[in-house]
Amino acid sequence: MRTFVLWSHAITSPEFNLKDLPSSGKRMDIVARCIISALWLSHKLRNNTRIYAVLNGAPEPPKTVLFTPEIKRVSPDERSIALWIKKALDKYKGRRDKEWVELSNGIKISGRSFQDIIKDLEKEGCSFYMLHERGKNIEEVEIKENPVFVLGDHKGIPKNDEAFVLRRGERVSLGKIPYLASFCISVVQWICDKRNIL
Repeated sequence: MRTFVLWSHAITSPEFNLKDLPSSGKRMDIVARCIISALWLSHKLRNNTRIYAVLNGAPEPPKTVLFTPEIKRVSPDERSIALWIKKALDKYKGRRDKEWVELSNGIKISGRSFQDIIKDLEKEGCSFYMLHERGKNIEEVEIKENPVFVLGDHKGIPKNDEAFVLRRGERVSLGKIPYLASFCISVVQWICDKRNIL
């Protein structure tokens, strides 16, 4: 199973405007595009990928929304994805625990933080690769099975969380050009498809 973990500055409350995802959701549009890039092919869903979107914006503590290939009745467009995130945040509003709550097939939410998610994936025996312009060229990296690709949104990942991942993995780079996060996911998927990495 390929896994993507997105560190996002998006809002942790359902109080955002679906008609203004960049501003009211603190770039919830980026989160939605990353989920689309991770899970959808042209006419079907991938069956080998999941994505954790870790939301770190105000006003509530961090929330993590998990999308897996089991999703049903979800369209691959920003507004539809954001609507499901909004529903998930509404269902979890006010909670302070870290239990997973299933919203629908393939969509779960938890109060787990970024580091909690990394620890969970480490227990699964996954290998970690942080996408970073200053990393080793991904073409020269041996990507193991069950890889976890970690990336940030337009503001990047805080240094303490980046260091937390790097104690378990390595930086890999798609080049010196800073691509959009969703484009990075698409390129990584293409590379893994080409190498038949599951």
